[in-house]
Amino acid sequence: MTQTPNPLPHAPAPCALVIFGASGDLTKRKLLPAIYNLSLLRLLPECLSIVGLARRPLSNAEFRNQMLEGINTFSRKGPADAAAWANFSRRFEYCQGNFDDPNAYQRLSALLARLDRECSTGGNRLFYLATAPAAFPVILEQLKKSRLNHSPAGGWVRIVIEKPFGRDLGSAQELNRIAHTVFSE
Repeated sequence: MTQTPNPLPHAPAPCALVIFGASGDLTKRKLLPAIYNLSLLRLLPECLSIVGLARRPLSNAEFRNQMLEGINTFSRKGPADAAAWANFSRRFEYCQGNFDDPNAYQRLSALLARLDRECSTGGNRLFYLATAPAAFPVILEQLKKSRLNHSPAGGWVRIVIEKPFGRDLGSAQELNRIAHTVFSE
């Protein structure tokens, strides 16, 4: 059996992708189908853990089923291939919590520590804020308070803030200021 080589010259580093607002429409319709399509093209790290964080109480299986439904409905590649989906979704986890609840970030921190051990992610983390803009400052502040804006293992930590980035120039500048108190550019 021949293995398809990774088309990238260097394989991307293993990491944990944490999606805030994971039970929402943006994640189901856009984000997860796009990430799944990247996985089909072998453009993602071999060991990518995807953690969904949202307010709705969901089990890991319910979260996976919702994401599969989104991929089957909205992926430009069509419905998910069973084997590809099984491989892609095996590292999906769900963490329930309110964005302003410090306990949710403690649970998230423990989950990420476990994933670091299981997947050798080296503390590499990407936070994606697929939430209403009003939640951005709250999440940033909680990431700072919980020290999740720093890697415990010397890896990298990044954040993606979904648009709109503020309501106007002043609010965009304020959000940028807040983001820079939590993450370096």
